[in-house]
Amino acid sequence: MPRVRADRFRSAVSATAACLLLLGVAGLPRREARPGPSTDRPPAPPVPPAPLPGPRTTIRLAPADAPVRAAGREPACAAGLGGGPYPDEDVWVFGLPAGAAAARFVAVTPEFVAPDRERVAPTVPTEAGVLTVDGAGGSAAWLRLPAGWTLTGGSAAIAGDADSFALVAVCPAHAPPSSS
Repeated sequence: MPRVRADRFRSAVSATAACLLLLGVAGLPRREARPGPSTDRPPAPPVPPAPLPGPRTTIRLAPADAPVRAAGREPACAAGLGGGPYPDEDVWVFGLPAGAAAARFVAVTPEFVAPDRERVAPTVPTEAGVLTVDGAGGSAAWLRLPAGWTLTGGSAAIAGDADSFALVAVCPAHAPPSSS
């Protein structure tokens, strides 16, 4: 091997050895494949279903579902619908009637009265809540709010056809057990 070529070869080997040493010191195991970019990122969040095309209709909460406090209802907590129970928050779940399977929520605005008598009307999905499709393929909306609020009514914008929407489940706040 000519002298110049041998020097370049030794330099390349020295540089490679130095890099391997540096990588080993940095905590990367030798002779193991480094994870590719696809495994470095967390999985993408699920994409909510697109609202149905067509005109939007505004409907009201079924009159039989209000007024009510979460503590006054049978607990129905579900991981995919807000979870719970939480120490200081109630979870409210709204849905469209079974006959409106082709309809979807665009926005839900339930109306509440807080314990201090303030009227509050959060809009789902933008304030502490989520629009989703439940396990049966129906449109659902849920939100977590401070414990003790009273549902007094509400409205919803929908794509499709329905006469009203309903309070389908509540997960009332549950105080953690005391450590005595």
